[in-house]
Amino acid sequence: MEILSLEPIVLGLVLAVIALVLGGTVWSRVPPMPTSTKARRAMLDLVADARPGVIYELGAGWGGLAAALARRFPDARVVAIELSPLPWAVCRLRVLLFGPANLRVRWGNALKADLRDADLVACFLCPEVMAPLDSKLADSLKPGTLVLSNAFALPGWQPVDQVRLNDLHRSPIYLYRR
Repeated sequence: MEILSLEPIVLGLVLAVIALVLGGTVWSRVPPMPTSTKARRAMLDLVADARPGVIYELGAGWGGLAAALARRFPDARVVAIELSPLPWAVCRLRVLLFGPANLRVRWGNALKADLRDADLVACFLCPEVMAPLDSKLADSLKPGTLVLSNAFALPGWQPVDQVRLNDLHRSPIYLYRR
């Protein structure tokens, strides 16, 4: 009796995941980088006194920051928007299995999202996306909306607060107010 080897199946699954991540990165122009625990903590600290009713995370990736925002602000409606298929699916599954109940996951392009009702927008996007996001936010956010950015500044915006993480890159976290 021949025993079925799992090696080809596992190898095929690993290669499929790599292809999905690479394809999503090429398509969205943003690699799915999770927000570090230090960055997440610093971002939540910067908005500790805020009382947002509607929060968007643009380019939510695997969903770690969106879930943390939803837990920190349980009365807020939190919307995670992700364009890359595999991180979107993982984020969606994560929310279905573990919540929180106030978090919704949308598949789509953050640059095309309707953000007019936002009180807080968070993002961890590369510089190539931050430039078009600059004008998108300026055109669509109401005055007073807070914008949190991990690592990359919004060109043309002046932060109202900024911290540098004690990490390898001394990563900046920016807080803006529209």
